Amino acid sequence: MQLLTCQNRTTLKERLYQDDFQTIMHLSLQKGQEIPEHHGGDAEVTVVPVRGAIVFTASGQSEHLVPGQLVHLNAKELHAVRAEEDSDVVLIKSARATGSVRGC
Repeated sequence: MQLLTCQNRTTLKERLYQDDFQTIMHLSLQKGQEIPEHHGGDAEVTVVPVRGAIVFTASGQSEHLVPGQLVHLNAKELHAVRAEEDSDVVLIKSARATGSVRGC
């Protein structure tokens, strides 16, 4: 078991963990801050808000996300993020197919 803790809420990006198959990042966004449209390369991406509220846009669809919700993207799927309030987000990039995605 490894305990991983987000240390710095002022840094936009902080790598929490990385191995050959996945990278886990902590993003700290200030209200109104945006990350323009981009993709995660060949990795599948899961975005999990843990504090605040963000607007997540992908494939022409925008969703208001708060803690308790998440978004999963296929490899190379374009997406953008905007913070509606000061927010912390955990981003998981997985280089291997994880099978079907199921909600709660």
